[in-house]
Amino acid sequence: MRHFKSTIAALLAFSMIFPLASCRKKVSDKEFEKKLTRSTRTETTEPTETEPTDTEPTDTEPTDTEPTDTSSDPSNNQGLNLKAPVPEKNCAIEIPQDERFHYDMDLTLDPSNNTVSGHVVASFFNTSDKAWDELCLRDYASLFKDSQTSGVQGSDGALTEITNIKVGADDVTMRRDDDVSVVWFPLSKPLQPKEEMTMSYDFTAKIPSLKDRFGVYNDVYNVTNFYPILAVYTEDGWSHEKFYNMGECFFSEVSDYNVMLTVPSEYKILSTGTETKTDVQGDKTTYTLSAPCVRDFVFCASKSFKFFEGDYKDTHIRVVYDEAHPASSEMDDCAQASLKAAQDSLAAFGEAFGEYPYPELDIILAPIEAGGMEYPNLIICTAESFYCMKNSYESIPFEQMSIVVAHEIGHQWFMGIVGSNSGMEPWLDESFASYTEIVYAEYLGLTDQYDHYSKKYMDLSSTAIHDSLKSMDQIPINRSYYSFSSENAYVYAAYEIGKQALYQMEECIGREEFHAIIREYVHRNAFTNSTEDRFFEVLFECAGQDNQELNALVDSVFER
Repeated sequence: MRHFKSTIAALLAFSMIFPLASCRKKVSDKEFEKKLTRSTRTETTEPTETEPTDTEPTDTEPTDTEPTDTSSDPSNNQGLNLKAPVPEKNCAIEIPQDERFHYDMDLTLDPSNNTVSGHVVASFFNTSDKAWDELCLRDYASLFKDSQTSGVQGSDGALTEITNIKVGADDVTMRRDDDVSVVWFPLSKPLQPKEEMTMSYDFTAKIPSLKDRFGVYNDVYNVTNFYPILAVYTEDGWSHEKFYNMGECFFSEVSDYNVMLTVPSEYKILSTGTETKTDVQGDKTTYTLSAPCVRDFVFCASKSFKFFEGDYKDTHIRVVYDEAHPASSEMDDCAQASLKAAQDSLAAFGEAFGEYPYPELDIILAPIEAGGMEYPNLIICTAESFYCMKNSYESIPFEQMSIVVAHEIGHQWFMGIVGSNSGMEPWLDESFASYTEIVYAEYLGLTDQYDHYSKKYMDLSSTAIHDSLKSMDQIPINRSYYSFSSENAYVYAAYEIGKQALYQMEECIGREEFHAIIREYVHRNAFTNSTEDRFFEVLFECAGQDNQELNALVDSVFER
């Protein structure tokens, strides 16, 4: 997630100052070994087709699981100065054929009551080596019952109604924690390792009247994190960290989604996945959607979306904004610039990290207070005038919006393809997504814009810089959101210092070499929930243990 507008000015100033019981079957031993829990940290809650840029590129398992071994040919390090093999540029990221969790959803959007409701059937299996005697689901929509629990002023939602709960054939009674987003379901018979079960429930969630990633404003519906979703089971038990509204704190498994979504026919939708069928019955339209190998399902809806479409290789891209409430007189140009930024981002990140593996990507320019927010196959970017107007000082048209688009698309790799516990290790997605802004700029040839992140301006390994950042609680960056002394300290650490640290790793190792290392990291950990140990394992295996500049940087910024 791109930081909130209230934080952007501070970050710019900072950069200038510092140049269930019925089990059908067991999964196979092979699948189980791939998904067996690895160590992670948890913390519980308290009681028109266009082409990519004309600029030449410059030189330049589910759960906390054992990643699939997809390392490259040992004889091939792509001619780079590395000590281990790495994938080539633009390598494919293949959707695995592993057995995954599965959600069947029959959903209805009711704009007259601002609700989304439905019937959900979730099929999953015990991925750990311990028996499960209860299930934990996360019901984030209930947090928006008021401003205190959501962290968003003006929240007017309600507790989600969850009814007709069945685990297999058993009726189950749920209980909520004091953190209303944490919901527990006891099992009459523990679910053993490898055993599979099915859970079903009905729900009705209230959509708050907010300019937010979950909310409705000016008849634009951002319907995200709206249904109860199975939490992640780690070696410490069910992960149920306390919700926070700065960045993201969502943590889930890669799953397959089959969805039927019914909306009033005058509404246009964009969603995770691809549309396979449309059925119009009177004043209602039902969309059938398929979304394999994703961490969540979301959708946006409006009667006034204006569409701009294009492609990058095999991925179809759609950009929309609310034509009835344009943020500026230049919204058509802004949408076209966003489309181009998406194409350039897919080109840049595909080359650097491996190709985007999904057939669609949607970009919604919508009324939200944050700069942007990422979801599987879909990003929401703020439709605020600051981002939606040209400025004379910009290097490219609509540069601010383009950077937000790049950042959120970067999250498709770092949080989407490679997952992590964003509450406990936020740098693994936010620092990496912020670093993708630099990769995007490098692809466009705008490298001088990020000179202030260079070692020559602010060497993060120097004792003076280390002590200064330490005094402001901005390092080490590899710790949980909950351990920072303030939100500002967290934002600086996760977005800015982490971004700078990754850029200086690039300087220590070489751009091509560092991109190749990240490709290997993505390749090994795609569609699993990763940890920092996995990243550092790849980093030092490929770069070696004897790069003194790299070692000093890591020792200064990280706690290991």
